Amino acid sequence: MRLLFTDDSFVLLTQAYIGIPFLLNGQMELVEPANDYLMYLALERGKTRSPKTWRNHGEALYDYFSWLEANALDWAHVPVAGHARSAVSNLAAYRNWSISLTRPSTGLRAIKPSTLNQRLTCLMGFYQWAHKQGRISSVPWDASPKFVAGNNQGFLRHAHAAKMTDGDDLRLKVFREPPKLLSLEQAKLLVQACTTKTLRLMTVLMLQTGLRNEECRTFPIKYVFDPTGLDVRKRIRVDLSPSDMLLKNSKPRTVFIGWHVMRELFDYLSFAEGAFRANFGRSASRSGIQPIFLNRDGHPFSEKGLNNAYRRLWSGKQPRIMFRVTPHMLRHTFATFELLHQSKRAAMGQALAWVRDRLGHSSVQTTSIYLHCLDLMENSELNTYQEELDLLGNAHA
Repeated sequence: MRLLFTDDSFVLLTQAYIGIPFLLNGQMELVEPANDYLMYLALERGKTRSPKTWRNHGEALYDYFSWLEANALDWAHVPVAGHARSAVSNLAAYRNWSISLTRPSTGLRAIKPSTLNQRLTCLMGFYQWAHKQGRISSVPWDASPKFVAGNNQGFLRHAHAAKMTDGDDLRLKVFREPPKLLSLEQAKLLVQACTTKTLRLMTVLMLQTGLRNEECRTFPIKYVFDPTGLDVRKRIRVDLSPSDMLLKNSKPRTVFIGWHVMRELFDYLSFAEGAFRANFGRSASRSGIQPIFLNRDGHPFSEKGLNNAYRRLWSGKQPRIMFRVTPHMLRHTFATFELLHQSKRAAMGQALAWVRDRLGHSSVQTTSIYLHCLDLMENSELNTYQEELDLLGNAHA
């Protein structure tokens, strides 16, 4: 089984589509049911417009169909009721196999339950689509109604009834862990350890705004300006638009950048490493986005490239920092400190709504996980975070 992606030679109705995943089996034949579904996600379904979403579904289907192929199993097999052995669906058997995998070096689980649930959610979407298409007679799991608390966090939240939704007996019960984030001291050490001004500014920008990996990588030149004349004590409003950069679900939102960081970005583009890299090889991407940050070759960073830039800081024979860090941990760090900062100015419900909007979450319920993170931080760190970030932004590499 192989997982491949379309390039600009894949044209449909005069339009090229790049990054759509598709599967080939061991005989190098197209895996039609899976590929039909992936095409549906990419070309027809309006809610799945992100290539990253396509990739996630493609990788889940690739792993599942590889397992099916290795065990000579049919994806469309429906369990026979009343027969204990055949009553186990292929999807449940795949789940059981996945959760049993361990790492030889540690003996620990190779796949986190939350990660497996994400894969199962993708696969359930595939089976639901196949059922609607008439390709299978039923979906291979039992659904049962359950109540989910509403998202309202206001004064009258008790008056809002819980919503009823379908539960299932396939996905694992998972206890949500607090997000992994950095302490203030770790954030400072990370910024100091960055080997280039480019990486340092990307780090500070993510710590100050909560940008995701792809959002930082595609943060556009057009948002940067000389802030001279503005109040240095006030953060600068920046409206993010999906027409200018990559945003999850193409959802626009507003972030706020410290005066010193904006000035550093302006100087970086005008005189420093950014200008050098631009002269070395800047070119607009196919989408027309002109990002601030380019790698040493003058090209936009890839997701893997930025992840590896941080990995090199803490792994290897001579690590520059003694703790693990990923770009998404910077987003968690911002969210926790921003929640504390806003909770001192307004009620916690309003503070959660503010952070929700800064992060681009659809629900306050998603943002509320950061409430648990506040207990993990020192009060002195929480009180000085914003000031320290401004100083970090004003530091010189």
